[in-house]
Amino acid sequence: MKTTQTTKYSILMALALIVYFLIINKIGYGAKSYLSLFNAVIVGIGIFFVIRDVHKNTVKFKYLDGFVAGIKSGFVATLIFTVFMAIYLFEIDPALAQQLKKQITTAGEEIEFALLLSILLSGVATSIVTPLLILPIYMKSWNTKDTRKKQKPLNQ
Repeated sequence: MKTTQTTKYSILMALALIVYFLIINKIGYGAKSYLSLFNAVIVGIGIFFVIRDVHKNTVKFKYLDGFVAGIKSGFVATLIFTVFMAIYLFEIDPALAQQLKKQITTAGEEIEFALLLSILLSGVATSIVTPLLILPIYMKSWNTKDTRKKQKPLNQ
């Protein structure tokens, strides 16, 4: 798959994450951290389309190609979203950062680092797990009738 396709899906995923956050923040639920579970759904849908395009555009689909494309697009989208959240939380709406501070316990006073690290790590975890869940859909089985006919029985 071309890097431009992966980049396109990465940007679309990041934009969807940003729009989703802005919508829930606008209706007053921005500090509800459990709503970030829907971020995994957004990233999952984006990674599904990335892997689908890799499968469509290659003659012989390789598991590793789909996995790498899914992870790369998820990482880039997560990085863009984390940068957006850093700017939004600490420059545009610091009151929201203080509301979120009550939900995260840290060993020190560096709440900025803890908030951004939690956003980044949740996105990275989703970006690693989601391709592993999606790729079996596109994998062909080796256990076909033709393969079984070619194999010699073991008890001869």
